[in-house]
Amino acid sequence: MVLNISRVALVAATLSLSAPLLPAMAQETTQSTETAPFAFEISVPNIVALDSSMSEDQLKAVFSASFLDHAGALASLNATEITIPLLKATFNIEDGGTSTVEYHNIVLSNVKDGLAAKVSVTSGRTDSQGESTTQNGISADNFDIKRLLEFTGMVKGDPSAPFKPIITAATSAGSSQSSPFYSCSFGGSTTSTFEARPSGTAFADVLAVIQSLDQSSEPSPAQIKTMVGYAVDLFRGFRGGGGDIGAVDCNVPGDTPASLKIAGASTGGFEPALYPQVKVSGISVEAGELGHGALGEFVLKPIDFNPTLNALGTNLADLSEEWFDKNWRLLIPSFSGLSLSGFDIDAPNPDKPSERVQAKVDSFDLTLADYFNGIPTKFSTSAKGIDVPLPQNTTDPQMQMLLAAGLTKLNVGFDVAAAWDKASETIGIDKFGIAAVDLGSLTLGASVGNAQEELFALDENIAMAAGLGVTVKQVTIRASDDGIGAIVWPLAAAQEGQTDIVAFRAQMAGFAEGLAIQLLGSNEAARQLGVAVSDFVTGEKGALTITITAKAPGGVPLALFMAAQNDPSILASQVDIVGKAE
Repeated sequence: MVLNISRVALVAATLSLSAPLLPAMAQETTQSTETAPFAFEISVPNIVALDSSMSEDQLKAVFSASFLDHAGALASLNATEITIPLLKATFNIEDGGTSTVEYHNIVLSNVKDGLAAKVSVTSGRTDSQGESTTQNGISADNFDIKRLLEFTGMVKGDPSAPFKPIITAATSAGSSQSSPFYSCSFGGSTTSTFEARPSGTAFADVLAVIQSLDQSSEPSPAQIKTMVGYAVDLFRGFRGGGGDIGAVDCNVPGDTPASLKIAGASTGGFEPALYPQVKVSGISVEAGELGHGALGEFVLKPIDFNPTLNALGTNLADLSEEWFDKNWRLLIPSFSGLSLSGFDIDAPNPDKPSERVQAKVDSFDLTLADYFNGIPTKFSTSAKGIDVPLPQNTTDPQMQMLLAAGLTKLNVGFDVAAAWDKASETIGIDKFGIAAVDLGSLTLGASVGNAQEELFALDENIAMAAGLGVTVKQVTIRASDDGIGAIVWPLAAAQEGQTDIVAFRAQMAGFAEGLAIQLLGSNEAARQLGVAVSDFVTGEKGALTITITAKAPGGVPLALFMAAQNDPSILASQVDIVGKAE
């Protein structure tokens, strides 16, 4: 993997983290797209300041290219009230047209030493590429301008200072969005306390780097250090801000109208470089003949960017294309997983319009943890109630067997869990199972030895060599017959031209019992295994458990264990096998 550090990408990444700082880069006139792919201007025609420590002209200059010259005064602003009747931003993107953003009646009340008791916005509007968004009232309590400017490096603060609220609460009355192709309404939202600490990098230094770059050059190591260091500082410099978002209702008119509805969403509070859980509830899509879809709940679990920032922060002087090529896995954040419930879809099959794609899933979960060099060493995933109709025109022999037994659909689930223990150099596969309602289940558990940390090495050759050295210490296989036998054995007997199902199963049981003795030798363990398999095949017992344990403490080499799939007898002297039917 090669990651090129282009000028545009680096500038975009930095600006995406410092969106509140746009006034510092605004020009009094929009730049020509011949000299810049992205340009904008901010217009504030008038400001009304009551008992303000800054004049109206000084406040207007805050929204110009001379912002940094007034940042200190803004941080210590005192005023009874500041009113901005209109703030308008115009964005010009090369080959992308013009977008405008307007906010009306921005009011800061009771401002003391940069802390406004309340800030409110009556309304807002955005127009871009034929889309219009109208924002209803927004308000926030205890808006700390000084701490915001310190957090973004606009004014100097103490990076070791404790976190302090930028706002203590915020609300939005909702918004609406429309275009010729759709219309949406978004419910109101609430946000809890959002805190930050001062940045250790001055934004003036970042701005100087951005302004020094030209379109054709790549940033120098020193420039990369400044910009990436600033981004790392911002990511780790805030926390809080969890909240709730109201309902979403979207409609698409036309010959085949469609609608999208979301009951609501919520997020937890941020922690330094840790993005919180996001939960979305009550998702539904209705499109008439084109089908429908539903999702009761979707949860995106927390994402920890600290590993990414640790790798960048400790290697600021060495960041280069070569470094990224060798260490890209260190940049992978620790993604905790996701879950969903109440999934339901019914839509035409794009490959066969006469057929429909139908599926339901009661629940699904993916959990990842304990990352090592960008790889989760603890993993689990499960699903319940995967309800899928069987295709009627299938050529798959197994599907045909189920259809022949009168089944029209399957309801299955699976459960997988595994973890690496560094101290014992062991990978434990706690479970690897699949189950079908009214049919049966099959699960596998295993203990893998000699799983050294080189298995997760950044160097692929080292990781591959370590993978070849792992061993199998124990494997446990469990099968249960909850109805599959009543389907499989009659069909198998019919293929052999037999009508006596009981006799046929007894015949197969005897064959399996003899095979166990043939492979493992005439000993008590082989006879016990044979009897257990026989009882399961005849249906006398409904569950069969087979445990294979390596005789050597270190386990059986994986290559030998895999070879035994074709010739099980090669394991006879290497393992102990115990069978049990229940």
